[in-house]
Amino acid sequence: MYIRICLLISLLCGLACTPEETSTYERFFFRNDGADLAVEVNGNIQSGVFILLLHGGPGGHGFEYNTGAFTEDMETDYAMVYLDQRGQGASQGNYAPEDVSLQKFSDDIYALSQFLKQKYGEDISLFLMGHSWGGTTGTHALLNTDVQDELNGWIEVAGAHDIPLLYKESIDMFIRIGTREIARFNNVRDWTDIIAYAAGVNRNNVSDEEAGVLNSYGFEAEALIEEIAEGEFGTASHGLFTSPVASLASLFSATATASAINAETESASMTDRLGEITIPSAFLWGEYDFVVPPALGESAFERVGTDEKRLIIFEQSGHSPMDNEPELFTQAVQQFIETYR
Repeated sequence: MYIRICLLISLLCGLACTPEETSTYERFFFRNDGADLAVEVNGNIQSGVFILLLHGGPGGHGFEYNTGAFTEDMETDYAMVYLDQRGQGASQGNYAPEDVSLQKFSDDIYALSQFLKQKYGEDISLFLMGHSWGGTTGTHALLNTDVQDELNGWIEVAGAHDIPLLYKESIDMFIRIGTREIARFNNVRDWTDIIAYAAGVNRNNVSDEEAGVLNSYGFEAEALIEEIAEGEFGTASHGLFTSPVASLASLFSATATASAINAETESASMTDRLGEITIPSAFLWGEYDFVVPPALGESAFERVGTDEKRLIIFEQSGHSPMDNEPELFTQAVQQFIETYR
């Protein structure tokens, strides 16, 4: 799909120290419609502000995000809720293949948001944040459930809410930025290959194979850009034997889930319905995101049905601005939350 499953990184993260069990750390399974969803709540629960984070993928998991520098800072002020979405990470279940769908993912998000208010109090401030494929499931939930009634705001980070548009913009970006880099005599051979491939793809009819190649080139292109800040990663929270994500089991479930959902998500286009999103919204993108280009953030910002919105483009970031520019990213999220909590 359009996010790599970084299994090696996940395995390496598992080698770090185990979390200190405190009153600010809770891990549980939330059962909804045949799925046992793995959830970790980490941070300042007493703040009354909870951020429900939707991971990338399909095939990622929520726990990989709480190893980042940005969440270390966020957890000081707020409670982060790391969810393994249905069929991914440590989540489990006994359900039919047809129960792996965007609507089921959305129903899970809505049900969990209601549960969080039951567990921690109806007066908590709840924000939804979706990164990459999490932008797909998050946007779908906002448009196809009543979850907006439970939320103070929506934060989309490099979200893939329109896959056909994503491919068109990726192709254009490869050619535009690649041509600029060749003119600067930067990585000429690499950019020549990328441009040649992108130019040969029919942007109105991208095959599954071509989508995979474009996705791979997206990360390769990002690595060629000198302007992107070197990623900063925090200390992993889970040890190899205490991690809630069993790497081998996660690989099998992630593969099955990605296979089941790809046909639906590859044609997912929700741009025309974005006007139905009426809660405060923030769109955070890296300027050099070839995987989900910033043009999608601009499109979403223009179309959401609220005047309480903001668009922030991080000038030294690629697909994960929370890693490339964690301090600026954290500040942007905190400013948004403090405005609408």
